Amino acid sequence: MEDCEEYSLWVYPQQVKKIEEVRQGYTYFVENDLLIAKITPCFENGKMSIAKNLKNEVAFGSNKFFVLRANKEKVLIEWVYYCLRNSNFLEEGKSAMAGTDGRRALRRDFIENYLIPLPPLEVQKELVRDLKEEQEIIDYQKKTINLLEKKREIYLKNLW
Repeated sequence: MEDCEEYSLWVYPQQVKKIEEVRQGYTYFVENDLLIAKITPCFENGKMSIAKNLKNEVAFGSNKFFVLRANKEKVLIEWVYYCLRNSNFLEEGKSAMAGTDGRRALRRDFIENYLIPLPPLEVQKELVRDLKEEQEIIDYQKKTINLLEKKREIYLKNLW
């Protein structure tokens, strides 16, 4: 869970363990699976990412994730990610959570029944390419803002 960042297209798991240590009590996933946090507050904060660079193309992670795998002949997993990353999915998902305050979890049936548009694969590829380019611009702007905020803090600290 800690390797999955909020609103990040890719997750690159960092920990390596022996299979005996993770065979039980963990969620199995493979390269290019979409991981979606199912617990509060991780789901509300947008923790969902596509697994990349897995050792042996397989991994085990928190059982607090749903794992989605795309049928590559029909849909790009990146398309699914962008469709689910929208505020409608997150808001509807919050309403569909079960449990008591502080211990709420997204229900499996919500994920299974959530509908997304399914344009032809070529259209998906074009849209995903455009969305990735836009996201790169946003990421660069976020880094610039963070850098400027750090510089401002240093500047203000040096004034006193």
